[in-house]
Amino acid sequence: MGWTELLEEKSSLATALDLVGARWTLMLLSGCSSGMCKFNQIERFLGINRNLLSARLEKLADAGLLEKRLYHASPPRYEYKVTDISMELRPVIVGLAAWSTRHFTKEKAPFTNVHKECGGVVDILMKCHACTDTIESGDIYTRLNPGAGVEAAKLFERMYANM
Repeated sequence: MGWTELLEEKSSLATALDLVGARWTLMLLSGCSSGMCKFNQIERFLGINRNLLSARLEKLADAGLLEKRLYHASPPRYEYKVTDISMELRPVIVGLAAWSTRHFTKEKAPFTNVHKECGGVVDILMKCHACTDTIESGDIYTRLNPGAGVEAAKLFERMYANM
């Protein structure tokens, strides 16, 4: 199954990665969540090409993860505000950064996410929506949903044939 088929089959992970998996995208969302929201400010901080930055911001705004607001009319200048949808992604970004710090960048990481109240380093936990228990990675399995397409069912069968 190719990428296009995964998107057509509405694979949740493929759809998410198609939206936020490109280089710079999570950095943009993280910056905007932290208050760095003006186009020129983002461009200076990240050193990203203007055309690429514009394309990434437009894609995120079109998808509803950012709200584009005009703050200066002539010449037109825009700022980007995170939406509720985007804020739901913040734990994933924080968790990804914490994972990278633990396993790769360690003490060399230039930034750390900390709790405003006590200054403790932030990490993420997974919890079950039904019983609210905190769960570990090994306590998760994948199931095929009733509305899955034919290609997804074939893929699932190949992936989990021996389970």
